[in-house]
Amino acid sequence: MAKSKKPAKWNKVTLDMPNRQLALYTGAKVQHALQEVTMNMDVYQGVRLGEVLEAVYQQGLKDGRREIIEQFEQNITKKVKYLPPGQPRKNRK
Repeated sequence: MAKSKKPAKWNKVTLDMPNRQLALYTGAKVQHALQEVTMNMDVYQGVRLGEVLEAVYQQGLKDGRREIIEQFEQNITKKVKYLPPGQPRKNRK
């Protein structure tokens, strides 16, 4: 009995941005919605949609970086008991 291949979960859609191509990996629902939105689109609406998608992409990169940095900081603070130096203790006589 041969195993049948399942259909791909994600489909690659490439969008042409002004300065580069943007590759989106989307599910079938999102791909269908993107086709539906862009069906009767003029140039102005296409440029605006491209700007919105670019902004969402850039924000996703920032959020991903922030999550990684927060995970590193949590792991480091658990393992290292470092406190930044403050004022030196006063000598009591």
